[in-house]
Amino acid sequence: MPLVLILLLTLLSAAARAGEPARVIAADFVQTRQLAGMDMAVKITGRMVCERGGRLRWQVVSPMRSVTVIEPDKLTHFDGETGKLAVVPKTAFPWLKILRDSLDDWLSSDPERLSGKFETASPEPGVLALTPRDPEIRKLYRLAVIRFASDGKTVNSVRIEEASGDVLTIEFSRVRKDPVLPENLWRMPPE
Repeated sequence: MPLVLILLLTLLSAAARAGEPARVIAADFVQTRQLAGMDMAVKITGRMVCERGGRLRWQVVSPMRSVTVIEPDKLTHFDGETGKLAVVPKTAFPWLKILRDSLDDWLSSDPERLSGKFETASPEPGVLALTPRDPEIRKLYRLAVIRFASDGKTVNSVRIEEASGDVLTIEFSRVRKDPVLPENLWRMPPE
C-alpha cells in the first residue's frame, strides 16, 4: 500500500504544479526500498498510469513482471511469472478504501484539499514535504518528500519514510500529462 500511496501523492503534486488538473498521468519509475534494520535495498522498475476518478495501473517490468490495477471497487493483480490473477474487493482491505477516497483529492490540483490532508512544508526550493494528518494514513507512513525538476512541474522523485522504518524512494522519468492510452491498457490479465 505505501507504494501506491506515494505514487498518488506524486501525481497530485505534478498536477498541482502544472496549474491545471490532469485527467491522466503516466510515468516510468525506478523504485528502491531500503529495509529497516538491514543493509539491503530492493530495486524494481516499471511504468504507471493513473486516471482521475478512475483507475490506477502499476506495472513492474524488472526484476519480475506484474501488473496491478486499482479500480473504485477492487484491486486486480496479475503475476507475470506464474500467470495467476487475483481480484480483491475494496472491502477486504481498509487501506484500499482510504486510497480510493483520496484519489480525486490528490489529483484535483487544489492546494486547500492538499493542506487539509497533510501538513505541508517546502524545506528548500523544488522540494515539498508532506506529513499526513489522518491517523489511518500515519499508520502507513510518516513523511513524503517530493522533489521537482527545475521547471517546477515535473516530479523527479518521491522519498517516503514508512511507519515500519523502511524508506522507499521512487525516481520518475518520462512523466506525461494526459497521454493517449491504448484501449487494452486496463484489460486483465494484460495482453
